[in-house]
Amino acid sequence: MLGAAPALAGDIADKAALAETLVGRGYPEAALSAFDKSLEAFWAASPLQLRTAAFVDSVAGYGDYTPRADAPFRNGDTLRLYFEPVGYGFAAEGDAVSAEIAVDVEIHTPGGLILGKAEDFARLRWTGKRKMHEVHATVETRLPFLKPGAYLLLVTLRDANGPKTTDVTLPFSVAE
Repeated sequence: MLGAAPALAGDIADKAALAETLVGRGYPEAALSAFDKSLEAFWAASPLQLRTAAFVDSVAGYGDYTPRADAPFRNGDTLRLYFEPVGYGFAAEGDAVSAEIAVDVEIHTPGGLILGKAEDFARLRWTGKRKMHEVHATVETRLPFLKPGAYLLLVTLRDANGPKTTDVTLPFSVAE
């Protein structure tokens, strides 16, 4: 796994302040380098979290998606989830860098009864020449047959390059 030990908040702020000083003094390249170091310190200290997690109708790219209307699903509909994860780890792969997150899903009733679950339901993977901090993923599946009513979709993301995990619960309903 690439990266440094978790940074202290002071370390993040110190590196950001240096970037601000350098850009103010007319050293934009050095300021960008200092800012990148601040971002890396933040990334290492941050838990795995989601900037966005939502049911969507379509996705054209990072931040370019159409949220699904707040309407019930019907049996057989496609559940399409859009994610923007933050704080995941990186691994070196030759001259490239990769990030990978495992996705577990669970459908349950509001009362807690688990109706179905799948570990490693999906793997989200990104590879590039440098660390990517703005990525998105879409996971989709057909809705299994469920009686009309309210349900919760619990999604657990597990960083393949470190111990970080996060959960998000998305409520949904099924129409008759």
